[in-house]
Amino acid sequence: MCKGISVLKARLNQQLIEEYELADRLRVRQPRAVQTDLFDAAPPALEGSTAEEIHFLYTDPRPQLPVLHEGRIVVYEWGNRGDKDSRLYRTGWCQRESLEAGKWRWLEPEKVVIPANFGLEKGVWFHIEQGIEGIVVRDERQRPRVYMLTQQASHYYQTMTKHDRAPVLIEQEI
Repeated sequence: MCKGISVLKARLNQQLIEEYELADRLRVRQPRAVQTDLFDAAPPALEGSTAEEIHFLYTDPRPQLPVLHEGRIVVYEWGNRGDKDSRLYRTGWCQRESLEAGKWRWLEPEKVVIPANFGLEKGVWFHIEQGIEGIVVRDERQRPRVYMLTQQASHYYQTMTKHDRAPVLIEQEI
């Protein structure tokens, strides 16, 4: 699975950061914290730098994710973590297989891109080149909610994170 993402601050404009009050999510990654065994070298954006990132975690008091939706980046609530009165599934993830089987059809899901630079699972950060696939559905009040798509993890991903589900990365396999 992927319980958190990080987006380089440089990818988001200041207006978006202010509109969604993201300043408290700013972090500075130390280059050694990156799983460098996934690369020939550290990612260029971080090599020798302390790039500012914005972290989005499912365990946040108000879990949110940025998404590219209808041509612009916006920030939506991440799934349904605890609203028992909602008709939405109480999770933050959607299995690709269940989406393809039509189990989410009644929610009229729209595919979106989650613009992430890093993903987090069980304390392991991994590099993401382009982003993660997700879906947006609407709750009873027509508020958009985003669910991260997952798929069966590769052997390498399972070894790295100890989890059998992985995010559906765009044109990338781990």
